[in-house]
Amino acid sequence: MKNMKRDVIKDLENWKSNSDKKPLIIKGARQVGKTYAIREFAKNNYANMIEINFERDLEFQELFNKTRKPTEILAYLELSFMDISINESTLLFMDEIQACPSAMTALKFLAEECPCDIICSGSMLGVAIANSTSFPVGYVETWQLQPLSFLEFLNALGISDKLINDLHHAVANLTPLPEMIHEKFNQLFTSYVLCGGMPEVVAKYVETKSYKETLLVQRRIVNDYLNDMAKYASGNDKIKARECYSSVPLQLAKDNKKFQYKLVKQGYNARYYDSSLRWLEDSGLIIKVNRLRAIQTPLEAYAELSIFKVYMNDTGLLISMFDEAIIKQILMGELGVYKGALYENIAAQILRSSYKKCYYFEPNSSSEIDFIIYLDGDVVPLEVKAGKNTKSTSFDKFMDKYNCQKGYRFSMKNIGIKDKIIYLPLYLLPM
Repeated sequence: MKNMKRDVIKDLENWKSNSDKKPLIIKGARQVGKTYAIREFAKNNYANMIEINFERDLEFQELFNKTRKPTEILAYLELSFMDISINESTLLFMDEIQACPSAMTALKFLAEECPCDIICSGSMLGVAIANSTSFPVGYVETWQLQPLSFLEFLNALGISDKLINDLHHAVANLTPLPEMIHEKFNQLFTSYVLCGGMPEVVAKYVETKSYKETLLVQRRIVNDYLNDMAKYASGNDKIKARECYSSVPLQLAKDNKKFQYKLVKQGYNARYYDSSLRWLEDSGLIIKVNRLRAIQTPLEAYAELSIFKVYMNDTGLLISMFDEAIIKQILMGELGVYKGALYENIAAQILRSSYKKCYYFEPNSSSEIDFIIYLDGDVVPLEVKAGKNTKSTSFDKFMDKYNCQKGYRFSMKNIGIKDKIIYLPLYLLPM
């Protein structure tokens, strides 16, 4: 984690400079680096920081349970942190705020009267917000922190800003990169797929360059997630969420990657597992991509809510859930039936990091458009290929039938363009 730069810190600096800013809530799955990023930001932008962890500091739970008056809350904080003046040069950081719903409610009042900036975070905040009836809508700003992007991964590896700027320039001008540079970035992107973007995993890879070492960290994180389900999910969802989550690798190994409840448990259906999938989505552990029944705008009106694919929030964690024999094959470059799964998953992960709502389209049983998004106001199809074979009759037919102004094919090939189809390497998808 040491000296790992996160793009969110620049966003936080922009938030700080806004004179009309509201208290900020940062959601995200456990161990995506929320606390680290906030501390790094505070270290360089404030004279002081008051940090409260509601899972650890129970006295502050009691404070917010007894009062929501800003004057009383601030007075108690001043007595508790006597060496810190609460003013505009101080950040109040409330971590694991989902453990104290009263504190979340109090943000409405603190937003109006607190003299210092406020940032809150928590691992189960998405679930807490979804289930809250007193969330301070309109009084706070909410962000979602994702695992490290490929560009952040490159930065952690020490790749120079000049080389990264060359990537931006190549995308902007659609000019191919020198072939040796392109192949090197393909290799680095493969490393990113295998590692994923969990900060602790990336730090271990930077330190050791060993996938065996990173696998141990990934599996511990997955186990922590499973323990969280037992700790935080309610009632029957404790078991059902674990069952749904554990089925994702099997769901994605199929040719048809549509989520099937029978692969979770034979004989069970959507009614039984719906709340568990929603819990996993709210907690940031999975990415749900619905199928479109028609290509018309607005796309969201034509999403089939009962038909969808489920991807993992982090592709490295997905790989760690396979058994040893499959992981060995993947490390040797023999992706087999998992080839499409891994590259679709990394694409879904990148699109979510870019705040792109995506869908897929299946006009018939023999053809499918991997992802459909809005880009610059247009409906744009994206196709993801694991290798260098980019031929796809169904994609070409889709482009013609719906008169798309442009479409993107992502693969291991260099940059190119033909008619309305732009060919890009997968490592340029984040840009």
